[in-house]
Amino acid sequence: MRWYDALWIGPGASRQKRRIISSIEKHKPVAGTYFITLAGNPSELLDIVPAGKLSGDAWPAEDSCILGIAVGKQEAFELVEKMVDYIYRETGTLDIRGYFSE
Repeated sequence: MRWYDALWIGPGASRQKRRIISSIEKHKPVAGTYFITLAGNPSELLDIVPAGKLSGDAWPAEDSCILGIAVGKQEAFELVEKMVDYIYRETGTLDIRGYFSE
């Protein structure tokens, strides 16, 4: 698992960013925290993954990239909306994979 260089952080997560990242890197999920990643299904844009349900083998693969962190489901949805809106305004497309591969 790796972190996107310009990690997107929701407002609730920004107050706890260091603690969340430290816990996640130690494979200790933080309840109520959600990861934003590229969708596992290529026909979808992004996945919202609850960190509290991840443990052991369920952790993201080494090559997966965490694009964003949010605290709470509502904040996760709002962060995804913000990310998609920003990428669309910047590129004029919804090529999310292409945007994050640059």
